[in-house]
Amino acid sequence: MDLSTSRFPVLLDTRKEPTMTAATTSRRPRALTVAAFAQFAIALAFLSIPLLGLVFGGDVQAAARAEVARQGQDPAVLAEHGLAFGETGKALIVPVAVAALLTLTGSLTLAAKRAGRVLAWIVLPLVALGNIAIMASNAAVVETLGKVFADSGDARLAALDARGLVDAAFAAYPAWLPALEVARAVVIFGGVLVGLVAISARGARVAFGRGRKGA
Repeated sequence: MDLSTSRFPVLLDTRKEPTMTAATTSRRPRALTVAAFAQFAIALAFLSIPLLGLVFGGDVQAAARAEVARQGQDPAVLAEHGLAFGETGKALIVPVAVAALLTLTGSLTLAAKRAGRVLAWIVLPLVALGNIAIMASNAAVVETLGKVFADSGDARLAALDARGLVDAAFAAYPAWLPALEVARAVVIFGGVLVGLVAISARGARVAFGRGRKGA
């Protein structure tokens, strides 16, 4: 019997080839998934503190006013000089914009779009630098507030103890706020590092290359 004319070998080949092709083309590189979800995690972390400030903003402002009164000054002096210790809706504009941008880049990365890789290389380092600036600003808030008081030209403000005012406002937040701040920093800086390493992995580069050819 001449096997070259038999349909049996042909059936084996046709059953085997589609299985291999489907497994090869449908599998997303793990590096893309890791990079995308790192960016999603950073987006949530970036929103965490501002959202908390919005929820407890009223309590924080009330605590600040009470401290001003305790120090013997009229609490209205804060509003007169536009000083607010609680977050407002306007304070969410920048964090929401950053989170939306990270969600976009993460989605493009997950879809293996080359634009996602390009944007990630731009956005992630900027997010890290922006968070460093935020942390530095928070660390210097007492000195900054003291300077504002001294330069205000208002004797009532100049007489206030900036440290006492900041401590009173901070105490109005939940006790777990410091732990959240640490977790936020870890997620942001760790996510930036993981995201950049992941999009640089060989599997991710190959997938992005395929995406460019298919575009």
